[in-house]
Amino acid sequence: MLTSCNTHDYDGKLRQKWFEMRPILIEKYLPNCLSFDDTIKDIEQWLDKKYYNIKRIGRARRSLRILISNRHSNFDSRNDIDVEELLPILWDKVKNQEDIHDTFYEQLCDITGGSCSQGRSTRLFQFLFLFDLPLEISKIEEEKIETSTEQQSKEKNLPEATSSTTSSTTSIVKEEKTEISTEQELRDKDLSSETSSITPKTEEEKIEISTEQESIKKDLLSETTFNENSASISKENQQLQEKSKSNEEQLYTEEKPKEEQQLDEDQQSQRNQ
Repeated sequence: MLTSCNTHDYDGKLRQKWFEMRPILIEKYLPNCLSFDDTIKDIEQWLDKKYYNIKRIGRARRSLRILISNRHSNFDSRNDIDVEELLPILWDKVKNQEDIHDTFYEQLCDITGGSCSQGRSTRLFQFLFLFDLPLEISKIEEEKIETSTEQQSKEKNLPEATSSTTSSTTSIVKEEKTEISTEQELRDKDLSSETSSITPKTEEEKIEISTEQESIKKDLLSETTFNENSASISKENQQLQEKSKSNEEQLYTEEKPKEEQQLDEDQQSQRNQ
């Protein structure tokens, strides 16, 4: 491939190479790198520390702001390169190799002059070839990747199987609950029927007891009234008897002096003769 300073000359031509490199980069290197946001912050600190008074520092800072503010352009659709995957991997290697710091600095400044998706991805992609990265996947690693893929597939299918089993179990439980509920309803119905048949008898017994009690009360009331009347009559008779006796005594008391007076008169008459 002929080299060119125009990044658009590489449109669509980096895709195949990126696809060959990306699996191992994502699998082996990216997990050990900073996140994209933390990478930007780390680069900002690096610029302030090392390139504070260096020419074009303003452009370098502006390039970082472009990467943060226009994130939708960080994906190069023509080469299928995602700068948010690529930059953390590159920075993890660049920051530890001072001999290429200035080169990285210049490329970072140039992003301002070509901030389209291809201008970002192509300038950063070329740095991958400055490092001795083992980009070929060994058989052992291939087996690990295949195992990981199979495991992910199983984990994905497991929720479906679990869901099916859970659904079946739930259905059985619902059926059992329905049967128990039906049996309970029948028992409640029978109990209600028995209670209903017993209740009239109980009510009849209550009415009979109530009637007997009322009859007893009436009889007691009649006896009480009779006794009270008898007592009243007896008292009146006693009063009459006492009154009659008193009259007799009074009459006897009155007649006795007369008899004595008459007797005296008769005796006096006999004496005179």
